[in-house]
Amino acid sequence: MNPDEIREARAKLGLTQAEFAEAFKVDVRTVGGFEQGRRNGRPMSMPASLAILVRLALRHPMVRRELGIKS
Repeated sequence: MNPDEIREARAKLGLTQAEFAEAFKVDVRTVGGFEQGRRNGRPMSMPASLAILVRLALRHPMVRRELGIKS
């Protein structure tokens, strides 16, 4: 997922960066890095396994419930 897709997915899930980080078990600074495509001046992208989980959460309410996402 590119940075725009990540921001859009987070918005569709109705989550802040902190809530997204908690649901997907990553550091909130990492979420910011994913959304900017950079962290500490270095390129950064979301791991494929996490991108798959985010896409599943967008499509399946049961996955959202399992992750503790109320939207």
